[in-house]
Amino acid sequence: MPNRILSVIVFLVIAILSFSFSQKVIIEDFKNYISDYVSQEPQLPKVVRLNQDLDYLSIYRMYKLQMVGSIEKKESSTTIAGLLTRHLGAFTDIDDFRDNDDKIAYSAFLAWVLTDISGKPFETYTLNEMPAYLEVFNSYTTRVRSMAETVYKEWIAFALGLVKSKPEAFPEELTITNSFSSFNLAVDAPAESEQEILSLSDTRILEALNSTISTLSSKEYRVDTLVDEEVNRLAIQTAMDLAQISGPEMMASGRELFRLWLLRSMALIDYAPFFPESIPVKPKELAGFELGTEPDDSEYRELMDVLDENPEIKAQVFEKIQMGAQLLSIKQFTPVGLIENDITSEVRKIIPIQTNIMGRIRNELSANLVSSVEKKIDLWWLRIVAYALLVVLGFTLFNSVKKYLLGTIIILETLYIFFIGNIAVGIFDLSLHSIVALPAFAFAFILTVSSLMNRRKRNRVLLLKLLMLFLIAILPFLNLFNEQTELSMDSFDGFYDSVYYSTLKSDVFLAPESMISLQTRELNSLVSSELNTLKRVLRIIITNKLNSFSSEAGLTYSIDANGRLRVTAPAFSEYLSIENQAVYASELQDLTKDINSFIRDSNRNSKGYANAVSKLLDTSETIVKYAGQTMRKDFTTSLEDTLGSRPELSIALDDYHQRIDPLLESKPSPIPVKVYRVPEFAALVVALFLLTITLFVVKKPVISYIHLAVIVVFLLIQLPGLSDLNLFVQGGSPMLSVPIEPSINILFLVVFAGIIVLSVLWILLSHKKGSVVE
Repeated sequence: MPNRILSVIVFLVIAILSFSFSQKVIIEDFKNYISDYVSQEPQLPKVVRLNQDLDYLSIYRMYKLQMVGSIEKKESSTTIAGLLTRHLGAFTDIDDFRDNDDKIAYSAFLAWVLTDISGKPFETYTLNEMPAYLEVFNSYTTRVRSMAETVYKEWIAFALGLVKSKPEAFPEELTITNSFSSFNLAVDAPAESEQEILSLSDTRILEALNSTISTLSSKEYRVDTLVDEEVNRLAIQTAMDLAQISGPEMMASGRELFRLWLLRSMALIDYAPFFPESIPVKPKELAGFELGTEPDDSEYRELMDVLDENPEIKAQVFEKIQMGAQLLSIKQFTPVGLIENDITSEVRKIIPIQTNIMGRIRNELSANLVSSVEKKIDLWWLRIVAYALLVVLGFTLFNSVKKYLLGTIIILETLYIFFIGNIAVGIFDLSLHSIVALPAFAFAFILTVSSLMNRRKRNRVLLLKLLMLFLIAILPFLNLFNEQTELSMDSFDGFYDSVYYSTLKSDVFLAPESMISLQTRELNSLVSSELNTLKRVLRIIITNKLNSFSSEAGLTYSIDANGRLRVTAPAFSEYLSIENQAVYASELQDLTKDINSFIRDSNRNSKGYANAVSKLLDTSETIVKYAGQTMRKDFTTSLEDTLGSRPELSIALDDYHQRIDPLLESKPSPIPVKVYRVPEFAALVVALFLLTITLFVVKKPVISYIHLAVIVVFLLIQLPGLSDLNLFVQGGSPMLSVPIEPSINILFLVVFAGIIVLSVLWILLSHKKGSVVE
């Protein structure tokens, strides 16, 4: 006996640990995922797969931007949060997650990854807005609602005495009344479901359950209502046979008579008019049944006469009544069905309370998850305070150095963005230089151009400045490398098998709102409009005129042996008289107007078609240029299916093959790497923007030379390290890390060298003239 008790206790403990919702377990799993993610070499399989998918996500974003740009319709907008949710959807619950707690923890971890990528703080609202987290928790809530309905039903049934075995997780707080212990109800919730629901139920649930138990215990259930319902159902079914020989009134009379016969078959009434002798009477004891008024034979005489006149129908009726009587004799009429319906109805009122509890649990869990992670405190923004303090000290205590303050601050900021900050993901740094460095550069450019417009100020120094500023302006958009084969689509192993390849195909050419789909719909619309209008001219406008001439002028039409239309006109008719010239000339003029109108619209459609085909082919060329071999096949197949499905679009498909087929034979082009896409070189561009402030405002050659030296040294440091390329794809997207064998674009080096040389010349010439802004 003690061993048996011990076994039960062990089972309950295992059940609670395995199936109950545990915030502690979720938070621990969540922290483990983060710890593994930030480690040098992640070990957890899901985190390893996440790192792979983050690369594939960046590849998807990179190719989408290169192929069709950043246009996104609202209904298909693919945010990073949505894309991470697709990563979660690629897992299977059984194989990849220990239990639901594990899945909730992982979905919350994805929300943390999102903030880590975007540089935003991990807060409760960001977690609650993460689609993956919401989907997993809402799915869990739906599962809890389904389990709770069965579990609460079993608990109530046991408390009422309908279930004899006590549920293993029955709350001791519930009142047991055994009000209906003489009846039985089959309800059996799994033990693990009971444990989980018990862990998610609070005092409000228990109070609602006790209230339901009390209400149902005091309720009286009458069996006679069940008998009436079943008897009426059988009587109505039998009366339907009377529709062949009588009207609605007689059918109503039949329903009542057949009801009396069925009641008599159970001996619930002593007499029923014209009760068939072939139907046996099997007494059934049912408390509380009362018939009401005594039946009268005269009410049903007419019905019996009609049945006697139709022996086949009468036999069918008697057969159905006999079968109904047999069914009633073996059916058990107990209040269990009524009680069960009431239990179900009351449980449905309790379920919303459970849903409300789940919402509160989610908010509480979200807050605990957020608080379990150490806040990333970036105090580097305080450098702005330090800069301001330097300015104050320079203008109050150290007047002798105030002329060097601005230049010193710019050099310090340059050193910061080179060696400490990350201009690609640092929101504060990016915002700061968007309102300082970029406007300052734009102002310098505009000021130089306006000075050149003034003949009195125009000189070689200004031309030098303009050339230098122009080179700085184009530098971010130059290719940093020559073609790097490592960045071609086919070089990324596993991308075609990832969820993001299907997303790329959808966004580029499969989805209804994709660029290709929009262009093919425009093409289809133009062709359909032209075809329908042409058919209207040929089938209606011209035909109507021919019919008019036929009736008015007596023309006849025929088809000769060669299939040509022949028109035969009479030698003369009143319609053909010269006196009728105004009439037939007016009709021919109307025909000319209709045809001219069609020609104008047709010319417009033709130009629109040519433009639509050109746009479709241009987009297709860009897609095929960068698409790997697998995507090229998928794209061509999709376009062939779309354009080949309608014969009027076959000419556009021919144009596609004529232009694109030669391109399909060439190797896919790798993505070009612009200067601004590499974070270190994006910082270099910002430093050059700041250089314009140094040259325009500071007016100190020493500061300018130091600033130039810092920029040049930084470039020389970065060039050898380009073999491990970190690529900025788009704001909020993860960085793409790709090992490459770098081949620096010589044009980039020439332009950069030109900027440095021109800057030095500017400093020398300006210093010689004694002014930096001349």
